Amino acid sequence: MIRKRAVIGIVVLLGFLVSCAVSQSVKKAPDFSLVDVNGKKISLSSFKGKIIVLNFWASWCPPCKAEIPDFVKTYEKYKDKGLVIIGIAVNSKENDVKALIKQYNISYPVALDDGSAENAYGPITGVPTTFIIDKEGNLVPGGKKIGMFREGELEKFITPLLK
Repeated sequence: MIRKRAVIGIVVLLGFLVSCAVSQSVKKAPDFSLVDVNGKKISLSSFKGKIIVLNFWASWCPPCKAEIPDFVKTYEKYKDKGLVIIGIAVNSKENDVKALIKQYNISYPVALDDGSAENAYGPITGVPTTFIIDKEGNLVPGGKKIGMFREGELEKFITPLLK
């Protein structure tokens, strides 16, 4: 009788743990609303149905600058297939951000964070920090990266999600 109860208890506990693990693996990406450097309002919810690369970066950060050319190339290649990249500049001056947008021909939206996006996704402990969000608006498990993407790495990550 005690063994039967113990087995039932273990089965119930395992079921609970599995359901917790499943619920932890799918997490909605927090919505935010910012104004991009051109004065256009952008919010995460306005890109529903797209794969979103949310990249927190800073104008003074060498690794951030190093990954921009590959982000631009990847965005241009996949934007018509459902990819959106949103650059969120943190701890940066607007003039510096605008100069980098021009220098690197950044064609995706870039906004200066007013603290709301960083609070929603943070704490952001280092830049660059990038989040990948699926078409349903969920944070992709394993889709948070602190540090720069090497050339081709972003493309390899997002290609399966675009299918």
